[in-house]
Amino acid sequence: MNTLNAAMLRAALAVHDRGRRLATALRERDDRGSGVVETIIIVAGFAGLAFVVYMAVSSKVHGWIGKIPGASGP
Repeated sequence: MNTLNAAMLRAALAVHDRGRRLATALRERDDRGSGVVETIIIVAGFAGLAFVVYMAVSSKVHGWIGKIPGASGP
């Protein structure tokens, strides 16, 4: 599971980095509406990071719940 979490984290960071590079490239072009594009990229990047954190935390919580005696039923 740690390998999966690490892979998901790397993928999310790669997407975030790509978004920052794209935002920089758009800023250099001085296009109208690039602020909207940058905002969408930033929001998508943070949503990806939030998903990675959620997956990491949820697996830990499910592991802890599984260790509770009687947590899975009678």
